[in-house]
Amino acid sequence: MSVLLLGADYYGTLAAARSFGRAGIDVAMADDSKRGRALFSRYVREKLVHPPLDEPEALVAWLERYGKEHPGTVLYPPNDHLSWLFAAYRERLGEVFAMLSPPEETIITLLDKQRMHEACAKVGIDVPRTWSAASDDEARAVEPELTFPVLLKPRTQVFLASGVKGFIASSSSELYSELARFRELVRFHDVLTSRHPDIGTPMLQEYLTAAETQIFSMSGWHDRDGTLVVRAAMKVLQRPRKVGIGLCFEGRPIDFVLADKLRKLCVEVGYYGAFESEFICDGDARLLIDFNPRFYSQMGFDIARGLPLARIAYHAARGETARSKALLAEAAAWKPSGGEVYCHKTMLDLVLALQGMSGQMSRADVKQWRRWHKEHARTATDAVRDADDRLPAVVDAASWVQHFARHPRSFVRSFVLNR
Repeated sequence: MSVLLLGADYYGTLAAARSFGRAGIDVAMADDSKRGRALFSRYVREKLVHPPLDEPEALVAWLERYGKEHPGTVLYPPNDHLSWLFAAYRERLGEVFAMLSPPEETIITLLDKQRMHEACAKVGIDVPRTWSAASDDEARAVEPELTFPVLLKPRTQVFLASGVKGFIASSSSELYSELARFRELVRFHDVLTSRHPDIGTPMLQEYLTAAETQIFSMSGWHDRDGTLVVRAAMKVLQRPRKVGIGLCFEGRPIDFVLADKLRKLCVEVGYYGAFESEFICDGDARLLIDFNPRFYSQMGFDIARGLPLARIAYHAARGETARSKALLAEAAAWKPSGGEVYCHKTMLDLVLALQGMSGQMSRADVKQWRRWHKEHARTATDAVRDADDRLPAVVDAASWVQHFARHPRSFVRSFVLNR
């Protein structure tokens, strides 16, 4: 019983390693760095270094060699890049690993926002108003429909070599200068563009202020037979404010109407497996902005709420259907006790201290968030801290210190100025 995990710096990978290890499943973990926080979990039996992600053919070849040497090992993706790569090379990888990977067409449909929006329209899921801007002429054609500010976004983050997540254009004049900057900076690896040459087309999307404070998530598992088991949460604090990484989440009741639409979306595109979906709450509307077909950052929160996604994926990949269905049935019967929250406490403390000193957060708000964590301390799931597995939290804190030292401007912008 063994599994190979990649993406050691992802909090979802750490949650998976702990879940597997506590179930008695041997965990091998590989990364292109020896410093990934999850590599230091006590539940990791074997630490490996693989070729970098920007050398995908070398990485796939490395995986094939490992799979041949360790037959029966389970392989499951921790991020968008590997979700797509495993699907694109699933015939080769499926010969040497136990895998649960839908076809490449399914995965790119969910990870390419333009395709995802088209699929959403077929099942009645609302999305933010979005336009294609392949050229300035296309942008001029849709400009009368725009309300500024607007977001300029890549259609996907998969193998986005530049790391640019997007820009905000506040006026018509800014729109074209930002489009020019987008086309100059945004680049994708040719492993993706060779299959999808139009993927670099920028998208224009309405900017909704609700995205700063009202992000609702539905995450869980969609089975091959159509069974859907989910958990719901609200992102209540993120950094930076406008487009940021979640720091604090609160559990919410499941929206069963929305859950049924997600089930229909999975059926429409042919997806099965673990997922996370994010919605902007704009009044009564729920607008889908992301569907992540893989393990995800807050997965530890769902595991703590009775949904053992890593173990379900493991047994499903091995064809142990009765076991995976039994775990799903147990998860479906789970009832919340109330007050369940998720938090990255190290980051929360840093944000409160620095933004409190800089004036970006009021003293009242700082006190409110400190009180929030104190009130939920007994029911909180931490992104990395664990009394039974302490070293990853130490490495996590050290890695952030190193990141801030290397990128001081980014640190000030994100943590101090909240931008």
